[in-house]
Amino acid sequence: MTLSQSSAFGRQLKYWRGQRGFSQLDLAAEAAMSQRHVSFIESGRSRPGEDVVLRVAEALDVPLRDRNDLLAAAGLAPRFPELPYAHADIAPFRAAIKRMLENHEPYPAFVIDRWWTLVDANAAGRMLFPVSTEEPVNVIDVFFSPGPARDMIENFDEVAAQSLQRLRHEIAGCGPDPRLQALLERAEGYLKDISPDALAAADDPSALVICPRLRIGDQSVATLSMVARFGNTREINLDELRVELIYPADEAADRVFRDLSALPG
Repeated sequence: MTLSQSSAFGRQLKYWRGQRGFSQLDLAAEAAMSQRHVSFIESGRSRPGEDVVLRVAEALDVPLRDRNDLLAAAGLAPRFPELPYAHADIAPFRAAIKRMLENHEPYPAFVIDRWWTLVDANAAGRMLFPVSTEEPVNVIDVFFSPGPARDMIENFDEVAAQSLQRLRHEIAGCGPDPRLQALLERAEGYLKDISPDALAAADDPSALVICPRLRIGDQSVATLSMVARFGNTREINLDELRVELIYPADEAADRVFRDLSALPG
């Protein structure tokens, strides 16, 4: 391990401690190490092995993508693979997601990656928001920019404010990512005229969940939304993937979704 590597690792470790609000003593306790050892590996006086890097990464809840960066900064090989969604090794997980999408019919469901790119959607999702997944489509661009999808959300300001807050939280939870930062700047540009009341509502602890109300035809459709993710993943893209599930909030909404599903494709 060279001096530059030790410095790079030390800088990254200090960054992650700051992100998580950990002192060296906090990290030592969480990673079952001595504070002296933490100090030495952060200052470059001691070279961390793979086991130590992974222990501090686990203690700091570092995402898998960023754990590889920590390993690289320590002069070590990456531990976690990053496979394309179409890769053969992803097939069982892809099939599980497909079953989830199909079983969720007639309600919309969408598969989204780390950068809010639409990876897949079920038939109800494609019918509600007719976008193609053949070419990369970003959810921020579809729903935040002026257009039919944005116009469909009756409580757009509240939903957009919460989504913006979520994006900021995701950025704070991961390492430096120019793509995510550019996405945030684009989202903030789309939402520059959002009302201050909506921003305040996104931080209101008395609101259980802020969910979209959709204008479908001449009906106002109340929905609930949930996010599903894989647990205990050891592959980067699966770790970052999420399935956004939209449910009807009442019987009237349920009827609307069922009527939509009965329409000819």
